[in-house]
Order: sequence, then C-alpha cells, then structure tokens
Amino acid sequence: MHDIKFIKNKPEIFDRLQKKRNEKVKSSEILEIYNKYLSHINKIQELQKIRNNESKKIGLISKIESKTKIDLLKKNVGNLKKKISDLNFLADKEYSNLTRILSLVPNLLDEKTPFGESDLDNKKIKEFGEKNEFSFQPLDHVVIGEKLGLLDYTSAAKLSGSRFSVLKSELALLSRALMNYMLDKHTKQNGYKEIKVPELVLKECLYGTGQLPKFKDDLFETREGLWLIPTAEVSLTNLCREEILNYKNLPLRYTSFTNCFRSEAGSAGVDTKGLIREHQFGKVELVSITKPESSMNELDRMIECVESILKDLNLHYRVMELCSSDVGFSSSYTLDFEVWMPGQSKFREVSSCSNCKDFQSRRMKMRTKNNETGKIIYPHTLNGSGLAIGRIIVAILENFQEKNGEVNIPKVLWDYMGGTKKLLNLKD
Repeated sequence: MHDIKFIKNKPEIFDRLQKKRNEKVKSSEILEIYNKYLSHINKIQELQKIRNNESKKIGLISKIESKTKIDLLKKNVGNLKKKISDLNFLADKEYSNLTRILSLVPNLLDEKTPFGESDLDNKKIKEFGEKNEFSFQPLDHVVIGEKLGLLDYTSAAKLSGSRFSVLKSELALLSRALMNYMLDKHTKQNGYKEIKVPELVLKECLYGTGQLPKFKDDLFETREGLWLIPTAEVSLTNLCREEILNYKNLPLRYTSFTNCFRSEAGSAGVDTKGLIREHQFGKVELVSITKPESSMNELDRMIECVESILKDLNLHYRVMELCSSDVGFSSSYTLDFEVWMPGQSKFREVSSCSNCKDFQSRRMKMRTKNNETGKIIYPHTLNGSGLAIGRIIVAILENFQEKNGEVNIPKVLWDYMGGTKKLLNLKD
C-alpha cells in the first residue's frame, strides 16, 4: 500500500516512477478520491459538533422550556444524525474505492532501477565462472533424468497432470541434500533463523505481500478459503503482520524450506515438461525485516549469501539488474541470479532478491518505533530465493553431465548424499 501523504506532497515523483513502470495510474485521480473522502470526514466532524451542542441544549432546557421547543430540538438532532449517517456511507464508499485503487498500484521503483521496456533491457552487473566445455552435445535435464531412470513424467502425469515431476532414488536424495545443505549454510554461516511455516495461509497474508488482489489467477485457493503459498516469503514476512517490532531487534532474518504452488497463468506452452516451471516446487527462502536506512545494505548482504551457495556448487552464473518493466509488483529494486544451462544453451533464473522497502509493511500494518525519535515507522522488507531446488537440480544435471550419461555431484553435497558422488544409470 502507498503512503497517501507522499502522493499528496510529491505527486510529480509518484507519477514519474509509475510512468517508469508503464503504469497509467495518476496521482491526480487518486487525490481526487482522497479529497472527496476528506471532505465527507470534515463535514461529518462539523455536524457531530453541532449535534453534540444541540443535544446538550436539550438537557439544559428540558425543565424550563416548552415541549414544543424541546421536540423541535430533538427533531433537529435526529436530522443531524441522519445527515451524519448518510455522509458516513459516502465516506466509507470513497475510502473503499481509494483502498481498492491503491491495492492495485505497484510499489515505487528505486531511483537506481534502470528504465526498460522488457526483460531484454535488464543489465548484467556481475558474472562468475566460465561455461563448461563439452566434447559432446550436452543434453537437456529432462533427457538426462529420464535416461537415468530418475525423472518419471509418465507417473507424474498419471498422478497430477502436466507441470508436475516425480523424482526417484538418487535424484530425490539430491533434492533433499540441496535443501539440507542450503538451510545449514543460511543458518550456521549466513545468520538466518530457520522457521517452519504453514504452506496454506489466509488471504490477508497474500494481500500483505502483494499477491492479492491483482494476481489471484496465479494462485491456488481451497474451498475452505485458505490459499497455497507461491513462496515462503508470504508466510515468513506475515509472521510480523499487525505487530510493532522492537527497533533494537532489527534486522530480523528468516529462512525456510517450503513447497511452493503456482498456477503459471500466462505460461501456456512454456516449459511444460521439466523442473523449470512447475505447479509445485521446493524452495529455500530468505526474508529480512530491517530499519529503513539499512535496507540496501541488507540487500547486498542477501546477495552475498546467495552467491556463496552458487560458488560452493561451482556453477557459472551472472547477476542481472532488473529494469523497470521487469521488476515485480511489490519490489522497488531487484537483482536476479541466472545460471548457465548448457543443455538449453541459455541462462535461466534460479534466484530473485528484492528490496520491497515499506510497501509490504504498510499493507500488513507492520511497524516499529525509532528509539531516537520515538516516531512509529514502517520497516523495510526484503526477500530472496536461497535457492529454488528444482532449478539447481537442472543446473547440476546439465553442467556436470558426462558423455556416458552419468552426472557428477558437486563436492559440497557429497556428505549430504551419504557419500554418493555420481548419479548412475539405474534405469535397468
């Protein structure tokens, strides 16, 4: 949600930053509704003051004035109550309209977010490692997994339809190994607190992080009114919803592994088979809640934490600064990690790290009290994938495949794999 005072005091900045996103909303339209709302509120307060004075008069003159005069005063008070009730209805209507419009307006972009018209305008700011050289044509992860007998899409389709996978034997073990390794790394070395959170949440949680109401079609809703989370960011950030946090305890840093669920609306025909774009996938998430003045430093720290894992896995990656048209609805500034996938001859995103500033905290009424000024303020929230398990499995299968079809396991995972160093052909 947006700060209406900011829109009122700095409408030109609001308009410029929304135009940078190619959004058509204008501050003048928002302020017109807001001013109507304020007009109703001011009139209500005036009438309430008059009503209170008239009511006092009735009490003072009830014993000395005629019944006719008292009845007239009572009638006036009744008329005032009716006018106040009508104005309250109009004020509530304008406020609901204002809230509805603001709930659909994306976060203000950070000034450093570059302008761009599509993801082709994203900027590479860093690259690590080099592409592996192969003496053979590298295969796609689906082909590798099926040849090894470790990826079973026939069973997946029988169970759930398209955009689901069944991982078997050592590939299932690799998934669990990655989860345990990443959680150990983030908790023991990177300073995050592990939290086990629900994967079904109330709609208020999805409103707070920005998925609702605008992206309802991307989500799965149960008949009981609960929603499957698209990312653990939803559950982790909402732990602090409607709370006043202790300023001294900031930053809060949380990590969690959860299954994530996305309908992939608008992705018809894209990555329908494989581990890249599934309806259900596992992910280790990072969330930070910080003092406003520290949030960009916290983002740098989160970036380093994600990088440390990709370096441990010896994967060739690049860091991309997202342009204005590619930054997510709730984010103000985002950096993506893309890993080279030789079987697809392209870089694919494996993590996205975002600074949402006070956008989410305002939506979920999360606050803190500045110890120096005593002022109640909204903390900044950040989130990042640390990392998406399925996409890292893709990267391992494609980057460390051998000509004979076997796949080497990164050394950092050997102990987590119970000493298994290779994925062998177990199909027969």
